[in-house]
Formats: sequence, structure tokens, C-alpha cells
Amino acid sequence: MSAQHARIDAFLAQTGNLLGRLDRGSITAACDLLIDCYRCAGSVFTLGNGGSASTAQHFACDLAKYIIPAGGRPFDVRCLTDNISLYTAWANDANRDEVFVNLLRGLVRPGDVVLACSVHGGRGFSTDLVQAVRYANQAGAYTISLVGFDGGPLHAESTVSILVPIDSTPQVEAIHLVIEHLIMDILKEVLARDAAEGPA
Repeated sequence: MSAQHARIDAFLAQTGNLLGRLDRGSITAACDLLIDCYRCAGSVFTLGNGGSASTAQHFACDLAKYIIPAGGRPFDVRCLTDNISLYTAWANDANRDEVFVNLLRGLVRPGDVVLACSVHGGRGFSTDLVQAVRYANQAGAYTISLVGFDGGPLHAESTVSILVPIDSTPQVEAIHLVIEHLIMDILKEVLARDAAEGPA
């Protein structure tokens, strides 16, 4: 067996082990928060830095389109890194740690959901994510975090946090996407059932 094949086998075996260790209760709770937000016509805000920003964008895209039954109302969802002009204006002209807070200010309401993606759970240069989650909590919104490593402050301070328990950026980012698609699969089924049953 080549060295590359051995590495592939080891990585995939590790991935399978990590998937088996995910907290099912946290995933269920995150789904419930998003479903309740949709039913109450609340808003969802997603955010992340680097590779996690692309995961946050993926969440927003799937919430806005993939899971919605034909003719159904889409989620009111936005990814806070999508408007790069606005994002960099705040990063340039105000405290860098409060970029996401400034993007949320005046928009996030009680019952909304703020979803943060972070490999290190807001440690290091991602204090902007922590500040956003704290601001959302104070505003009465619900907060969901997808984290890795030891979870960092986001794991401790979010309403619901889904932890990938490994010190590996590639594994954490890969499994965050698996979790994202799992959540979408569940939401799609629930919203389709809601649409079939009609108004309560």
C-alpha cells in the first residue's frame, strides 16, 4: 500500500470515528431552533471567518433555497460576510472585533437565530464571532455554534453548540459541512410535512 493510500485510510477512519461521536442532542436542538425561527417568521444570520465563512455562506444558501417546498416562503436569512463592501467598511472604520456586532446592530431581534461557524470556537483572531454571539444573546436571539478543538468561548456561550472534538482544521471544517447538510436534510423533511398539512 502506498503512503498516500495509508493516509487516506487513516483520515477516513478518523472521520468515521468523529461522526460517531457527534452529540445528537445538540444537532436536534439546533434543528428545533431553526424550525421554530422559520415558523415564527424570524431571521437567521450566519457568520464565520476564513473557511468557516464559506460554511456560513453554505448555510445561508441552503436555508434560502434548498429546503423550501415549492411555492413556500423562504427563510429570511443572510450571511454577514456576503456584502464585502459593508463588511470591510466596518473593519476599516471601527473596532475590528465588533465588525459582526455592527452588522447585526438594529437587525437582530428576540427569537432570531445567529449561527456562528468557527474551527477554534472563537479563540485567537475570531473574537469578532464571540462578540457577535454575546450581542445576540443580550438581544434575546438564540445562538448556534459549530466549533472544533476544545470548543472555545462559543461552545460555552451559545444557546446550542455542536462540537467536533478534534484538534484538526481539515477534519473540523469537513465535518461542519456534514452537519450542515444533515441539518438541511432534517429541515427539508419537516418543512415539506408542514406544507402538506397546511395551516394549523
